[in-house]
Amino acid sequence: MENQDKSTEETFFCDKGVGNGCDGHSYKPIEIRFETLINANCEKPFDWYKELGLDKSTASRIRRGLIVPPKWLRIKIAQYFKTDSATIWTNSDLPYLREILKQQRGQENAR
Repeated sequence: MENQDKSTEETFFCDKGVGNGCDGHSYKPIEIRFETLINANCEKPFDWYKELGLDKSTASRIRRGLIVPPKWLRIKIAQYFKTDSATIWTNSDLPYLREILKQQRGQENAR
């Protein structure tokens, strides 16, 4: 469930068609959602990780969509931002998330 702007039919998160930024950085929809939530709460980019007891490198990887946190942590993050976890990690992200999870499992099995 995405937040709706009351004045239009557009969703609060405008991540469709998100591609490369002007600096050549490839922005992922998850990263855009985190940036939106952080800006909506008028926070610094990494204030949230301290409240959740995460180290900065893990928080950075979660925020950039490089790792998918376990369900309990996704719920905890969503509660911190006062939203639903499905708002951050949406169904449209499933193919991307499956690929990330495969990579994570491969790294765990290699250990």
